[in-house]
Amino acid sequence: MYYNELCAYVFSLSRDKQQAEDIVQNVMLKIWKNKEKLNINTSIKSYLYKSCYYELIDSYKKNKKELNYIERVQKEALDFFIEEDNDFINNRIRCVNIEIEKLPPKCKEIFVLNKVQGFKYKEVAEQLGISVKTVEAQMSKAMSRIKEALDAL
Repeated sequence: MYYNELCAYVFSLSRDKQQAEDIVQNVMLKIWKNKEKLNINTSIKSYLYKSCYYELIDSYKKNKKELNYIERVQKEALDFFIEEDNDFINNRIRCVNIEIEKLPPKCKEIFVLNKVQGFKYKEVAEQLGISVKTVEAQMSKAMSRIKEALDAL
């Protein structure tokens, strides 16, 4: 008799149609299960509205606890993967730096000018008084050594 009215009431509080229907259904089920023990001193309509309201509050608290748990688990997982990623990245950076230091002096100078300082091949060639083809060859040599070292990790 009051189902649709109660659903509309709970929906006005929760803005979730499915949740509203579930809450009203839960209240009706609890009343049915406890019908022998119930002692209603107010109107049945008032009792149903209050019951639905309290059921909504209980549902909200339960969902909030579940969300807090889920958020905590997600944060822990994310922290774990970030830590793992940081270790992985730091190892790769260390490896690259070691390989850069192992490069022959001219190759290293060309690599640093291009990749660290951001000069274009043509600018590196002009600055060092060499051809662009030499810069390309030295960069290819440097990149292949670094790639080999990273592949070995």
